Amino acid sequence: MTNKIFPIAAVEAKHRKGLLGTHFDCFVDWMQRHGYSHHSMRFNIQCVTHFGKYLEQRGICSIRQLEGASGKELLATYRDHLKSHEHWRRDAGLKLYIQALEEAGMIASSSSRDLSLFHETQQYITFLKNQKGLHERTIQYHLYWVEKFLCFIGYQEGTSSLPTFGIADIDRFIEQGAFRFKRTTQQHLTGVLRSFLRFLYQSGRVSNDLAPLIISPRRYRFDTLPRVLDWEEVQKILNSVDRSTASGRQHYAILILLTTYGLRAGEVANLKLEDIDWRKETICIASRKTGRDLWLPLIPQVGQAILDYLKHGRPGSKDRHIFLLTRAPWTPLNRHNVAYVADRHIELSGLDLPRRGPHLLRHSFATHLIRKGVPLKQIGDMLGHRDPDSTHIYTQTAIEQLREVALDVPGR
Repeated sequence: MTNKIFPIAAVEAKHRKGLLGTHFDCFVDWMQRHGYSHHSMRFNIQCVTHFGKYLEQRGICSIRQLEGASGKELLATYRDHLKSHEHWRRDAGLKLYIQALEEAGMIASSSSRDLSLFHETQQYITFLKNQKGLHERTIQYHLYWVEKFLCFIGYQEGTSSLPTFGIADIDRFIEQGAFRFKRTTQQHLTGVLRSFLRFLYQSGRVSNDLAPLIISPRRYRFDTLPRVLDWEEVQKILNSVDRSTASGRQHYAILILLTTYGLRAGEVANLKLEDIDWRKETICIASRKTGRDLWLPLIPQVGQAILDYLKHGRPGSKDRHIFLLTRAPWTPLNRHNVAYVADRHIELSGLDLPRRGPHLLRHSFATHLIRKGVPLKQIGDMLGHRDPDSTHIYTQTAIEQLREVALDVPGR
């Protein structure tokens, strides 16, 4: 070991003991390669040691029990244990520890296993990919509800056949899960169930086609409108950023992209260095939802914000993604990180809003363009909409323009 994590040998020896301590050097080497500070490394090791003692108390003696569904259940139980003892952050290093062991081949990689928990859904994944041509993210949404339904009807992993179920079981599942959601989500849920049940019938796994019996809740066009902000409120959000820090420069660049182009959170997270052509002053947006690339002019304000972050905020890394975590291991941001940035600065701006998130800025951007008289087709192209109705809804949020075309009431 070139770097001592614990200055006292006896303290370090304590962390080398036990089931998880036998992989002490492997974990330390992994953290060093990923650029963690000594302070973070000590804290992560202490988390692992605490978890190791928890395992020993329960008679768990094999590292293999951290794999698969049983490992996830074990970690969930441990987190509940921590909450009951108010040790909220003690699980912080466990995910890193498991990742290190997976990369070293000491336990099976979760990414190498099928994403599905159940045998019945493996063929369904192939069906959605090959027959339906759905995007990976949409497939994951289907699997989320399908696996919940299979658990609900008592299907066990490894069994060879589905338990008997009928429309009454489906109704109970929908009633149990849908009452908390808006009608839009309820429609999505019932649509997923119809698709899965139709697949089961067509593939011969069930004898009756129950799909036609599932009725979606009625939803009227434009019954709900997206919430939008005035452009002065958007400016308040941008002004809430402290651009003197590395994280502030990153946050400002993210918010500029969200408010200037109306991008989705995932589109911002997936931006790479080669997506910006500085000479031609263009930026390429790869939409995961439509699967098409969109080239847009690089607005000077956007280019300057990104350049400021690249020069004075982005950590050194060979990764080609523009936005990286501001601390080790400096991996690319995901859409949840981008959503956090939007939520954080909406809060810092002092705006009291019932709902936040990047899509609030996207809706506000589209409405702002309509108020400026930009044609709907052009707005739809910028937002990456395939369906014109997706853009048309913003005409309902531009209230000032609706007032301008309102007709006078005769006799008044």
